[in-house]
Amino acid sequence: MSSYTLAEVAKHNTEESAWVAIQGNVYDVTKFLDEHPGGKKILLKNSGKDATSKFVNYHPEYVLKEVAPKFKIGTLSEDGAKL
Repeated sequence: MSSYTLAEVAKHNTEESAWVAIQGNVYDVTKFLDEHPGGKKILLKNSGKDATSKFVNYHPEYVLKEVAPKFKIGTLSEDGAKL
């Protein structure tokens, strides 16, 4: 699995390539945009960012365990992680 900086994640903030960082992991949610229960607008608003605080406020813990793994593409590198 690859490691990315927040600067690299920030480049992926469009419908064609939407990545988010959550709890030190990086997820490519591009294919999930139309399926997201809250709508694609909220995902796009947070794409290219570390969305940890917003994510944990709106999602139960099981989402990271059961839904998110299929979208995980890597981790935040030490110089890019907001821990």
